[in-house]
Amino acid sequence: MIEEEMPETDASSTLTYIENEIQKGKTVTLGSCKFKN
Repeated sequence: MIEEEMPETDASSTLTYIENEIQKGKTVTLGSCKFKN
């Protein structure tokens, strides 16, 4: 999904970033997707 939304980024690093941010209680928007805990 990350590769589809943002093909120019490293999907693994982006996933790590998203996981770290949602653990802090933040919402991360990636293209049309939102991730939150």
